[in-house]
Amino acid sequence: MVFYGYNVIDILINWFPMLLLIGVWIFFLRRMGMGGGRYMSQYQRDYMAMAQRQTEILERIAVALEK
Repeated sequence: MVFYGYNVIDILINWFPMLLLIGVWIFFLRRMGMGGGRYMSQYQRDYMAMAQRQTEILERIAVALEK
């Protein structure tokens, strides 16, 4: 099949690298957190654990200062 003097296979071969880049980009977007991906949730768990430790330390300091 020919479109405006170009073979369809040639068009697909020329556009393949661009479509591949777009596909890889979408893959990484979805994996890194658009849908609450595994890595983002791990980061959030680590952050919440750190915040909890800081809160506990600050509470101990406040209790010690009240004495």
